[in-house]
Amino acid sequence: MRRWSLALLLTTASRVLAQEAEEAPAAPAPVAAPADEPAQAPAPAAEQAPAAEKPSRRRRARQEAAAEAPAPAAPALQAPAPVPTAEAPTPAAPAPAPQPGSVQEEVRDEARYLLSYLLTGDVRSTVPMLAFPFQLEERTFDAPESLVVTWVKQLRNKRTDLVTLYDIEVLPYAELEKKYGKPPARLGPIVPRGTEVYAAVANLSGRAAVILYRQTGEGWRAFAYTD
Repeated sequence: MRRWSLALLLTTASRVLAQEAEEAPAAPAPVAAPADEPAQAPAPAAEQAPAAEKPSRRRRARQEAAAEAPAPAAPALQAPAPVPTAEAPTPAAPAPAPQPGSVQEEVRDEARYLLSYLLTGDVRSTVPMLAFPFQLEERTFDAPESLVVTWVKQLRNKRTDLVTLYDIEVLPYAELEKKYGKPPARLGPIVPRGTEVYAAVANLSGRAAVILYRQTGEGWRAFAYTD
């Protein structure tokens, strides 16, 4: 009886174990990698480094490359262009010197003194060197006072302090007309008939000024001026 009961108990237990084994889920089988796809090798240590290290390495590489690269040559400095300077007026060739004691020498000396006073604005000092009536440009003056006032005003407008007397050429009036032509019509008949007249042509900073002289009881005196 005890043997039968033990056999029955073993039979029942084996059935229960077999039933539990059937009901338990089977363990999943390992999936094999496809044959066509090669196994991936582990990433190199450089790629596995933190992302924060890559920008620093690249920056360091750029700095090293910049240090090794040759520095660009500095552009050559060009010399500044020379500044053009104003050229001083070139005086004309000096007139031949008159013979000592000649009329040309006396007239030349008178004209030099006269122009020296005019360039300094001292018109009144020229009165003893003039003969009246006196022709100043297109106007005729019979008295010294009105001539002085008018001449002073004209000289102020011409800035005589900037004018330089280079030379004076003296020649008879007839030769003056042959060389330079007749005087402007605005001067009128300034040359008296039957009188010996000399002309003093002055070079004032490249501009001509003409003074006419005639013989008087006091010597050669200027009776006309134009420039």
